[in-house]
Amino acid sequence: MCLAIPMKIKRLKGEFAEVESGRLTRTINIQMIADIKVGEYVLVHAGFAIQRVDPESAKETLRMVEEMK
Repeated sequence: MCLAIPMKIKRLKGEFAEVESGRLTRTINIQMIADIKVGEYVLVHAGFAIQRVDPESAKETLRMVEEMK
């Protein structure tokens, strides 16, 4: 099973972005999504932003992931 995690864009660095989810911070590739802005949420899979996500959906998904722990 593959899982994409919603993460918040914290900093942009050319074709990459620093993102965070909880205490987890990663650098990901953002080439697949145009016009990303700091503060937006994206779905991250295998180090790539694959889709923009609205903040409420992102927070709900993260809440459900926390419940599974």
